[in-house]
Amino acid sequence: MLETQNDKPNWEKFRFNPPPSRQQLEALAEVVGVDADRLKRMLPPAGVGMNLEPIRLCAACYVESPCHRIEWQFKVTQGCQHHHLSLLSECPNCGARFKVPALWVDGWCHRCFLPFGDMVKQQKFWIM
Repeated sequence: MLETQNDKPNWEKFRFNPPPSRQQLEALAEVVGVDADRLKRMLPPAGVGMNLEPIRLCAACYVESPCHRIEWQFKVTQGCQHHHLSLLSECPNCGARFKVPALWVDGWCHRCFLPFGDMVKQQKFWIM
């Protein structure tokens, strides 16, 4: 039987409410080959809400290590604590909102092809 989006637990839909149980983390760990404790550390801290949209990123972080960081989606996160830059939610060149991080394989805007590295110049300085 195919599982529909409505059949999935909230944590599989990026809501993490309630968080996955230890049993669920261990089952997932077997499938993806990542230790259950490490998976738990990858989840948001207890009580921290998530912004499902817009997808946000620090282009400077992405240039250093091309992966999405979950903390960019925390409601409490206003900017990059490492680079002190505001987070981007759309391409500064064409205004296209960022798609899900799994589609960032090429490291550029899906509409105008501006590389994320070139977006760093458009990020505003952010003071914590």
